[in-house]
Amino acid sequence: MFCPQIESKKWVGFAILIAAMACAVPVYAQTGGLEGNTNLQDGSPCVKCIVFIERQDIKGNYPVKTDKKGHYVYVGLPLGNYKVTLQDPNGKPIYNFNGIHIGMGDPTLRDFDLKKLMAEDQKAQMANPEVQKKMEEQNKEEKQTASLTTLYNQGQALFVDKKYVEAAATFEQAVPLAKDKNLVTVLGRLADSYDKAHQFDKSMEIYQKVIALSPSDGDLHNALGNLYAEMGKAPEAMAEFQKSVELNPAGAAKAFFNLGATLYNAGKMDEAAAAFKRATDADPKYADAYALMGRALMGKVTLGADGKTVIAPPGTVEALETYLKLDPNGKYAAEAQGDLQAIQGGVQTEYKVDKKKKK
Repeated sequence: MFCPQIESKKWVGFAILIAAMACAVPVYAQTGGLEGNTNLQDGSPCVKCIVFIERQDIKGNYPVKTDKKGHYVYVGLPLGNYKVTLQDPNGKPIYNFNGIHIGMGDPTLRDFDLKKLMAEDQKAQMANPEVQKKMEEQNKEEKQTASLTTLYNQGQALFVDKKYVEAAATFEQAVPLAKDKNLVTVLGRLADSYDKAHQFDKSMEIYQKVIALSPSDGDLHNALGNLYAEMGKAPEAMAEFQKSVELNPAGAAKAFFNLGATLYNAGKMDEAAAAFKRATDADPKYADAYALMGRALMGKVTLGADGKTVIAPPGTVEALETYLKLDPNGKYAAEAQGDLQAIQGGVQTEYKVDKKKKK
C-alpha cells in the first residue's frame, strides 16, 4: 500500500540532517593549529619542554608539551595572533616569538632552532646603530675600568713602599677614569697620599672634595679630623671627629680616641681625659685609650700637705692599671709603671714589663 504521509516525513528528516551538516562544516573550519620542532643551542631536542601559546587579541592560553624528539603540535586554536614561548620543563622562558598568526587549515609551522635563532638575533643586533653605540660605550668603559684598576694598584704599591709623592701622582692619573664609588675611593687614597707626603693643603682640599661627594661617610670625617690635628687646627679637628661619631657610631671608639689625642696635644687635659673615657666606653678593650686617659689625668696631680704624697684625680690609677692589664708590654707601659709608682709611693704594681718583648 502506498503511504504518502510516512514517505513525506522520511524526506523531511533527511533534509534536516543535510542542513545540520552544512552548518557544522564552517564552524569546524574556524580553527587552526601550530606545530614545530624544538632544538637547544647544542642541537639536542628540547624534551618535555613547554610551548606556551598565548592569544593576543582575546585572552587565552594553550600550553603544550614537546615529545621525546622535541616535537610539538596543537590543533583547534582559535584564529588570531599569538605570542609563542618555549619554556624549559620547569616553566622558565627560553625563547619567544611575537605576532604569530594562526589561520584556517593546516597547522602553522614554527620551529625553535635556538642555535640558528640566537645567531640571527645577534646578527640583527650588530646591525642596529643603537646596539653598536651601546657596545662601543661598553668597550670604552671596560678599557677605562682596566686602566683605572692598573693605576690604582700601582698607587697602592707606591703608598705601601712609602713613596707618597709618587703615589699621589699616580692616583691623580686615576681620578679622571673613576666615577661614583670608585671616585670616592680614589680621591680618599689621593688625600691620604698627600697627607703622608706632608702636603697638607692639597690633602685638605681633596678631603673636602671627597666629603662633598660622600657626606655621610664617617671614616672620611675622621680622616679629615686627623689631618686638621696634624695641621694644629684643633677646633676643626674636634668638629670632624664629632661628625664622624654621629655618622658612624660603630667607629666611635677610634673617633673619640683621635679627639682625645687632639685635645691632649692642645694641652686641654680635662677635655682630653673625657674624650678618652668615651673611647673606652665604646670599646672597653681599647688599651691605648686607657693609657692616654691616665696620662691626661696625671697632668692634674697635686701634692699632699707633706709635699711628698702624690694625689691623682679619681680614675687615674684605674685607667693606668687597666692599660697594663690589657697590654703589659705596650708602648706606654714604662710611663704607666712610672706614674703608678709615683702615685703609690714607689710601690711596684703587679704588672711587669717583659723587657725582651718591649719595642
